[in-house]
Amino acid sequence: MKRLLLTASMAALLLAACAPKTETPADAGASEGAPVVETASSETAEPGPLPADLGSPAFEETAEEYEIRAVVDPQIVAFDEALAQMYFTSARASLDALKEQAVNDSKAAAEQAAANGTENWFRSYFMEFRFEATASEGDIISVLQTVSSYTGGAHPNHALKGMVQQRNVENPIPISAVVADTAAFGERLKSYLTDQKIARAQNDPARDQVTAEVEEILGDNANAGSVWGANYILARSTEAGKFGGITVLFSPYDVGPYAEGAYDITVPASDLSGMLTPDWTARFGGEPVPLAAPL
Repeated sequence: MKRLLLTASMAALLLAACAPKTETPADAGASEGAPVVETASSETAEPGPLPADLGSPAFEETAEEYEIRAVVDPQIVAFDEALAQMYFTSARASLDALKEQAVNDSKAAAEQAAANGTENWFRSYFMEFRFEATASEGDIISVLQTVSSYTGGAHPNHALKGMVQQRNVENPIPISAVVADTAAFGERLKSYLTDQKIARAQNDPARDQVTAEVEEILGDNANAGSVWGANYILARSTEAGKFGGITVLFSPYDVGPYAEGAYDITVPASDLSGMLTPDWTARFGGEPVPLAAPL
């Protein structure tokens, strides 16, 4: 039995997007013609598990072969409905692709097991997109996208992506628009990442090699700041009206084995002095407020 779920807020958002006076935003990352959410007449909407941190799922569908979900932070909808829908549409395209893959793989596995008399290797697939506002001031919002998935194998995976957006502007703001001195920024980024990796290594003999490892992975300071630093979000600040720092995201496997986990490395506003572009210098101040939960 499939289960389809739409929240009232997101449903209203989608209906608003279809109104004549509202333009549908371009789909960043989704294939052209990606399906839109529809509530089938044969399906009855029913309450589902509601993540307390971000509110109701914007979309959720469960079947024997798969479970797919998209969760959009209500703060993003309140900030810019078109932006929220753009995220949702992009996520829905990936979720539909996973759904199709799951159905096909399940069928192939069942046929193979029947033909060979072996155990069916297929296990239900899963994918979830979460879009969470990490900070918002004035015309700027910082969004953390987390994609969790399982398509077989030893463990699930998750990937982190940062998007800093200006209201009514489709494309995220690149790090080069915020940081002028990417080499200085990269030096601070490598230093803080090294400290965190050493702290996690604890009594591991390999902790003596962490500095060299970070240098090898991130490259020189300019590369660290401009390439690795491009996947960033903004930290909330202890000072009203300011951002407390720039947080660079590293997914599992980016800078270490899967078991090491993800890293969120914040370069605080106090360190950013002299590194920022003129347009962004006044936007930072105070101390960064840590993310509510570790990544």
